[in-house]
Amino acid sequence: MRYLVRMDPSRGLDGTFLPSLRFVARSLGVDVRNPKRISYGALEFDAFSPSKADLEMFLAAIEPLGKLEFVSDLNIAPPHMSDEQLFQEARRYFNSERYWECHEVLERAWRFMRGKEKLHVQGIILICAAFVHHQKGEGEVALGVLDRAAKQLDFQTRFFHGIDAVSLRLRVERIVSTGKFEAFRI
Repeated sequence: MRYLVRMDPSRGLDGTFLPSLRFVARSLGVDVRNPKRISYGALEFDAFSPSKADLEMFLAAIEPLGKLEFVSDLNIAPPHMSDEQLFQEARRYFNSERYWECHEVLERAWRFMRGKEKLHVQGIILICAAFVHHQKGEGEVALGVLDRAAKQLDFQTRFFHGIDAVSLRLRVERIVSTGKFEAFRI
């Protein structure tokens, strides 16, 4: 079973935190993968667990290491939502630096779109993918993906599904030109 977990380590993300987390996980039959660093110091990771009970035991064991921010059960099918609801959910995830989840939500809308709208949503999905790579410490890959995204952000209107499209494009262009990632809100 797969879960997405985010925690804010009490002692910070020093070089011993992730190995300690993985050691505890392995001792309880849980596999920790895809660690992603969040701009304010938290760590997000996938936890693969044989059962929900095993995951709960793992979460209890790591409680002294830091504050648990959320656990998402990735085994549950998402509910049906309108495009408006999907974009609201996507903005909430993006603004919380939950880029992987934002990417997943937007793909649900993207599959049924056509033309320019589909390209714009694909551009936003690529922005999310770039930020996931950045969180994983893959800077050059992140910039390459973000550069691809920038080419799909030629919006015809100021707002696109509640997102300030002009501001989004300018922020992406600034990151591509400077090579410096910084979290922002949409």
